[in-house]
Amino acid sequence: MYETAKQNYKILCSVITYNPDEHLLVKNIESITNQVSELVIVDNCSNNIASIASIAVKYNVHLIRCTENFGIAKALNIAFKYAEKNEFKWVLTLDQDSVCPDNYFKYLSPLMNNIPNVGITAPVIVDRTNIIIGHKPKFDYQYVRTCITSGACTSVSAWKAVGGFDEAMFIDSVDFDFCFRLRKAGYKIVQTSLVKLDHSLGTSTTICFGKFQYTYFEHNAFRLYYIAQNNIYYPAKNFLALHFLRGNIRNILLLLRVCLFEQNKSDKIKSILKGFFNGYNLTYKYIIGRYYNE
Repeated sequence: MYETAKQNYKILCSVITYNPDEHLLVKNIESITNQVSELVIVDNCSNNIASIASIAVKYNVHLIRCTENFGIAKALNIAFKYAEKNEFKWVLTLDQDSVCPDNYFKYLSPLMNNIPNVGITAPVIVDRTNIIIGHKPKFDYQYVRTCITSGACTSVSAWKAVGGFDEAMFIDSVDFDFCFRLRKAGYKIVQTSLVKLDHSLGTSTTICFGKFQYTYFEHNAFRLYYIAQNNIYYPAKNFLALHFLRGNIRNILLLLRVCLFEQNKSDKIKSILKGFFNGYNLTYKYIIGRYYNE
């Protein structure tokens, strides 16, 4: 099955790196390099670029070096432009710490081959704390509304048709926005429960209130800025009223969580508030830009 997928589809694997754990990056590459036609690393100006370059040479990986940290969305677009230029039909996108199982395409390739208008095929994502991230299909295969970028195999033609990833988002909710625009354009997102991807969202914290448990992933101030920004910008730009309301509520709850439970409260609160404000600012610019372009 894998050989058929490789011959029919000419799959590129892209890994976006930013100061990666070198041991995990090697595990990532070793797990997938023999399952795809080519592997490319797009590096967002990592401090350990010399080590990344050495790893790329060792495993015959094409390395694209960004001159600054452009964020996940622009790095993904760079990878897809490379795929388009080199006539790849599909791109498997992996985070720098994701590890694929053997025969990864055994269950993905039937979806790529047999489903009309499929834009993305995706596995179940399992965090290393054994938490399932996102959807868990009840059946072998299921249509879903969204999937995360890591582990997803995306059609290059579908990526091109919707204008790629929104680079204004930088990081966080980039995948949700992309999935929404794919579905709006008539493409399908299919997830299989038959293959799982080993992934990490970071260190989780669990707080107990009697029998009730609350688990969350703590992020630094830089990341919280974009979480808060895109909680507003993503639903607003796509005119998703309920999601927009939810985004505002999420930002308020995010502020409360930081105030009550997290360290570095001052820096994090400032970042969330700045991101909150910039979400509205970006939305205004996006809508005005669309109005004048029309």
